[in-house]
This record gives sequence, C-alpha cells and structure tokens, in this order.
Amino acid sequence: MKTKIFILLLSIISLSSCEKIFFEEDISNTPINNFEMFWSDFDKFYPSFEIKQIDWDSVYRINRPGISDQTSDIQLYNVLSSMIKPLKDGHVTLVSNLGQCDSDTIPHGYYSNMRIHPQNYLSSFGINNSNISNWSVKNYNIGYISINTFDVKGEAFVYADDSFLIIDDIIKQFKDKDGIIIDLRWNGGGLPTNVETIANRFTDSKRLYIKLRSKNGPRKNDFSDWIDCYIEPKGPEQFLKPVVVLTSKSTGSAAEWFTLAMKTLPNTSIVGDTTAGCFSPKIERELPNGWSFTLSSKIAVSAGMVQYEGFGIPPDYYVLNTKNDLDNKRDAILEKGIELIEMKKK
Repeated sequence: MKTKIFILLLSIISLSSCEKIFFEEDISNTPINNFEMFWSDFDKFYPSFEIKQIDWDSVYRINRPGISDQTSDIQLYNVLSSMIKPLKDGHVTLVSNLGQCDSDTIPHGYYSNMRIHPQNYLSSFGINNSNISNWSVKNYNIGYISINTFDVKGEAFVYADDSFLIIDDIIKQFKDKDGIIIDLRWNGGGLPTNVETIANRFTDSKRLYIKLRSKNGPRKNDFSDWIDCYIEPKGPEQFLKPVVVLTSKSTGSAAEWFTLAMKTLPNTSIVGDTTAGCFSPKIERELPNGWSFTLSSKIAVSAGMVQYEGFGIPPDYYVLNTKNDLDNKRDAILEKGIELIEMKKK
C-alpha cells in the first residue's frame, strides 16, 4: 500500500489553507511498522512535547517492547491511543476501523459553550447563512453576532468563503449600536482567511496578532523562523466601539486566532472560559494498515510572544454558566457581556 501524507498548512503569506500530498516508499503492513511510523512521525513533526512536558523517547521505550508481529489490531489501537491521550491536543486524532481516539475532549456536562434560552435576550432570529447569524439584544442598543465556524461550506482546496463578507452588511446594520457581542463559544475553528475577513472590520490600523513557527526537521530543536500575521482595516467601514467576545473550552483553532486578533484591540474584552489551546494547523498521516491520524505541526504565540498552545487564552472576565443557570434559563456569560458594554458607553 502506498503511504501518503497530507500536510494541512496555513499559508502564512496569504493566510489560507492548503494541502500538499507527498508519496513515500511502500511500507509493509505489520504491527511493528505501523507502530514505528506512528511514533516516528510524531517525533519528527510534533512541535509541543516540551510545552506538554512529554518525554516522547520514554513513550517509545515503554510501548515498543509490547508490539510484535502477533499484536492484534485492537491491541495496537489501544497502545497508539494511550500514547496520544496525554498530549491533550485538540488537533491530535487517531481514526481506525475500530473507532476514533481524540487526544482532547470537552468535559461532560459543560454548560459554558451553550447559548442558554436566547429568546430571553435576543430579537427574532435573522439567520444570514450557516456560519454567521446576527440579532439585536432586547432592551439594549447592542448588536449580537454568532459565528459557529470559520470553515468553508464543505469544499476542499478553498482558501476563503465569500459568505463571511456578510460581515459588511452586519457592520452597516449595527453601526449605531453602543457595542457588539461576538459569540464564539461553540466555534471549533476553520480558515485564518475567514478569521481575518471578520477581524479586519474591527481594527483601525494594521496590527500583529499571531506569530508562527513550524517543526521542520527530525531533531527536537529543528524549527523555522517566526512568521508574523496581521489584521488590518478592510471593507467599507469598521466598527470601533466596544466589542465583547464570548469564549469557552470549545473555542478552538482558528477561533482562537480570532480571539488573539480581537485582544489586540483596545476596545475589546474577552468573557467566558479559557479557550481550547489548539492553535496549530495539522498534518494528516495514513498508516500502512489504512488507519489515519492527525498531529499539530506548528507553535503559535501572541504578538507579545505569550505561549497559549496547550494552555488556551484566558478571558479578561472569567464567567461560567452552571447547571443552575441552565435550569433558570439564564445565560450568565452573555449577561456579563451586556453589562460590560453598558459600562463602557457611560
């Protein structure tokens, strides 16, 4: 079977997503070869072992003796799964015919990534498309934007989704509002180009918001130089009044890029929970037995060189919805966002 690697990279110059396919020599399908390739790919490409305080060489020494030509598929699956679970990385996944193992999961019973009883807070639904919806907040001169994803609509090899340009119509509609709340609590990511399409409508100047470097060699310290990414004013007009961004542990990947971009703005506050902490684009690999897995390939830091990979972005105001809030149809996170905008308008 021909082994293949899909490198899902963020094009740093244009900040778009692309796929590159590399074909290697045939590797025979044996439990040992599958294990060796799995461990070796993480050893070569995964950039965050030091951040996660994982000794990957030790992981090899512990697990390799248990793998032989007689190792069953379920035994191999369990070993590989146990190797990636400690990484707690939302971009690390093993997919097999036996099931899927995700390195990181959202805690069970997690209420803070939910919009609780929105009819208590928002005007009648004005859904624009599957990605962005907007309403006005009842009894306040505040706009509310829900961004469910920064991804494209199911198309491969697409660098941006023009549907995100609806933001210009929303900005025009909300230009006289006292502030805007942007809800990212269940946004798991997507494309940085779509992130910038939105963030560019809220900045008054070109601003550095994220820096990236890639793991680019087999040695532990083989990294590329840092590459800078910016937002800048685009579109017919910008909204420069107070903005509140709502985040949760489900806010991940490109949604965290957006959060970093908005944090560079003096008029923006972050409310909710710490984000997922998985900023990196990912490499997708296929094993000789047909199983696939993904792993992060870059390290991301803020404009001020703060390391959020593996930790997440803490909010300016830490607020969680509880089971009691759910039972009482109260969205404490959204209420805090409304309170902040009301305070800033005075």
